[in-house]
Amino acid sequence: MLHINHAVPLPPHDSGLQLGIARLHNRHIDAKRLDRSKFFRRDALCIVNLDNNARIIRYAMGGAAVKGVCMDAIGLDYDGVDALGIRFHQSVRLVVRRARRWEVIHWLATYPDLSVRLSIQLGLLGACLGVLGFAIGLISLL
Repeated sequence: MLHINHAVPLPPHDSGLQLGIARLHNRHIDAKRLDRSKFFRRDALCIVNLDNNARIIRYAMGGAAVKGVCMDAIGLDYDGVDALGIRFHQSVRLVVRRARRWEVIHWLATYPDLSVRLSIQLGLLGACLGVLGFAIGLISLL
């Protein structure tokens, strides 16, 4: 778990719903996936605002090229800052941790982009119908 005190804006080429990334200082990122105490590149992160309990899911990336991303800062896009209820370049109280599987599924099932949301919802419906079909098949054997 990582405590963040400042949020800085991402450059336009890193922003938007289609990317959904958060840039952290490179000392918090382990690109080789060896040190579990650090975040892995493209790992799903849950970012929680401690003041209002708002949360978002973003993918972890290093922040070497983003000005202002230091050890206690995070680079976020405008949509993420808006969802968390914070402002850029002001003192914030954020906690960054690895996202749990059910948090990622819930985030994607309620994602603002219709194509992502619909595909996840159809996948969940298919999984539920598959379990139901399996259960009915087992009952018919008894």
